Amino acid sequence: AGGQWRQASSGPAPEAPPVSPKVTPAQREPAVPAVPAVEEVAEVKEPLQGASHGKDEEDHAEEELSEKAQEELQQLLRDLRNIREDFATVNCLDLTSRSKLAGLPARVALRTMGLLGTGYSFFMEGIKKPAAALAARSANAKFKGMEPYQDWVKLLEGFVAANKLSESTKESLEGLSREQALKVMGFTSELRFLAGPVYRGEAELEVRTRLWSVQSEAMMVPVLPRGKGEDGRSRSPRNGRGKRSAPVTDQFPKWKQHVETFIELNDLDARSAEMLRESSPMAALHVIGLLGTENSFLLRGVRTPGAVVATRLRKAATAMGPRGEAFAQLAKLMEDFITTNRLAGEVAERFRGLPRNQALQVMGFSAEAGDQVGHDKEHDPFIIKEA
Repeated sequence: AGGQWRQASSGPAPEAPPVSPKVTPAQREPAVPAVPAVEEVAEVKEPLQGASHGKDEEDHAEEELSEKAQEELQQLLRDLRNIREDFATVNCLDLTSRSKLAGLPARVALRTMGLLGTGYSFFMEGIKKPAAALAARSANAKFKGMEPYQDWVKLLEGFVAANKLSESTKESLEGLSREQALKVMGFTSELRFLAGPVYRGEAELEVRTRLWSVQSEAMMVPVLPRGKGEDGRSRSPRNGRGKRSAPVTDQFPKWKQHVETFIELNDLDARSAEMLRESSPMAALHVIGLLGTENSFLLRGVRTPGAVVATRLRKAATAMGPRGEAFAQLAKLMEDFITTNRLAGEVAERFRGLPRNQALQVMGFSAEAGDQVGHDKEHDPFIIKEA
């Protein structure tokens, strides 16, 4: 599989930025790839000034594409707004650079972002001046012979680097076909290129879930959906102004069981336990860490868990913000499960590698979890009971 990466990544070198005719041949530097060279570019003309990528050239280049390549190009053009957003996010572009990228013609933008032809990467790792790199790429955009995802292996390498994936996950990605890799990276599956927060381990978990999905031909659902107000890739309907969201109990039908598990796991006193039981479902789920990112399910190193719960309840009662994402700290929740049940070695590693939905089911946080054979229906499976 590793050989596949090396073989596929070979291709024509990117064109170097144009050299002024006043420079003598002896003074010219040897030709180098365009991406490293732009770090030293002090000033580049605005894109499209004097460049030779007119509409006629674009149309002629598209006519030369195969039927499959034309379909991929049309898909990229339809999804261009989200692709620009992902590119700006993963490369930490400032407002000026984002504005310039948004102002580029569609095919120039795709070429600039490395999604048409070869030589450019989507993740500009190590580039000190991304604004200069954008200007140089767009000014030298050519379309003849440029196909969508032509350098998909370089895109995949950037995906690994941007999400700081482990060696084991990288090895799994190396074995994917072109179609599978494009789905995992999000280009053809309506998912994000930046898979999730790296520091919480969410990106690793999200990518493993995507891997499992493409290999089992299952539906790909994002762990990190696009935020409210963004022109997201998901085609599911959104709630408009004045429309109420579905009750939180629909998403957590067994929320009372989860509360009881939290009480038992953290050895709460009777008064604190009763306060938690009498709180609203949304407040309780925030307190036990299943909604939002503020709290944890397992109270580690806490001398007075009752006082911690009382503080969390006060904050939940005064909070005026949105409900928060369900299981936003899934990686941390999984580690709590491992600690609670003293899993170790291969068992712990296999559990960490489970797709999101399977992990939630094992921990008892899915609707079907309580119906599994061998589970005590009086308790959540989060705490594994000895026979």
